[in-house]
Amino acid sequence: MSIIYNHSVLPNGITLVSEKIPHVRSAAVGLWIARGSRDERPGENGLSHLIEHLLFKGTRTRSARDIAIFLESIGGHLDAFTSKEETCFYARVLDEHLPQAVDILSDIISHPRFDPQDLEKERKVILEEIKTVEDTPDEMVHELFSQALFDGHPLSYPILGSRENCQSFKMADIQAFRRKNYLPGNMVLAVAGRVEHQALEQLARRYLGQYQTSAAPKTNADADIKAPGLLLKRKKTSQVHICLGMPALAFSDPGRYALLVLNTIFGGGMSSRLFQKIREEEGLAYSIYSFADLYRDTGLFGVYLGVAVEQTRISLETTLAEFKRLLVEPPSPEELENAKSQLKGNLMLGLESTSNRMMRLAKMEINREPYRDLGQTLARIDAVTTDDLLDVAQRVIRPEALAAAVLGPVSAREISLPQLRELLQVG
Repeated sequence: MSIIYNHSVLPNGITLVSEKIPHVRSAAVGLWIARGSRDERPGENGLSHLIEHLLFKGTRTRSARDIAIFLESIGGHLDAFTSKEETCFYARVLDEHLPQAVDILSDIISHPRFDPQDLEKERKVILEEIKTVEDTPDEMVHELFSQALFDGHPLSYPILGSRENCQSFKMADIQAFRRKNYLPGNMVLAVAGRVEHQALEQLARRYLGQYQTSAAPKTNADADIKAPGLLLKRKKTSQVHICLGMPALAFSDPGRYALLVLNTIFGGGMSSRLFQKIREEEGLAYSIYSFADLYRDTGLFGVYLGVAVEQTRISLETTLAEFKRLLVEPPSPEELENAKSQLKGNLMLGLESTSNRMMRLAKMEINREPYRDLGQTLARIDAVTTDDLLDVAQRVIRPEALAAAVLGPVSAREISLPQLRELLQVG
């Protein structure tokens, strides 16, 4: 049975996208707002995440307990997350309960209670969440890396915000931020599973058709990235935690498939160059991997590793040598084909989940990408050549663009960004 894609827009500007998967008995539905931490001003940082929390505390007609029970009582699941560029409220239910899922998601978005007492409770919860990240060095170093890479740009802002902002937010700040960002034109209702688009449109008209706001739409600003730098945070930890990398490609860049293949070759698994060199051959790290994130106008390509204090210098040198190797040593035909197979396998296994399909569907719509079914995406991966990998490596891996974040018992005297960049020079 084939998967059927549909797209429509409500009169008020909310976009609907769906993938009908006839052979499943469930549906994943997400109500997305194309705004996240990068759309905040410095004094607003953390508001997107705080609002995500508050919307679960109650609506005009439902308490927080009512919201929790509403879907769980019929075997469904309700959750939310905030990212750099989106806020998503989503549910997974049996297909027959799709109306209830659209109902509850629409209610928490459209009719939030915003009780000052709830604000005080969630303020405490988020402060504890911030402490949890600070106490988890392999997470905290990624926050530091964003700050080093995107210094001063909103992409550098932590999604959770700062303690100071969290403690200072007032209800008026929350309401004003919601009014200017939770606009119909910024919203996507995405569903994947056993769904009829016409029925979805009727539900959306019923529950979201009257949603309006008086705020004028705001155009997203492109990233104006300053020179990346080095951010070192001295902390008493048993390991030194390191992120190295550079700005990369936007979601819409045609080279992104080559970047994803390159990332797989570089540090995408146990057979990757980094894992084999750093862990298997040299025994320098237990945990090491590379990552590639794609944003609407830029991206990042980097490496994380945790090492013993006395192995910090040699680990940095060896990792940067592997970065440089991507520029000068093309993958073998076997290495390329293995990476493609690994990437395609991960994608196909992931898309057996209706939730992952829904999220992929929404991301394409939010980034204004034309819809591609799984076969078309696999074909794009298959089409990547060795020349494509060298081209994207040369576009991304530039010594002057290198940024680094280091968290642990090390000092600034031990690590120099000019020296690290020198190690990336070719020739």
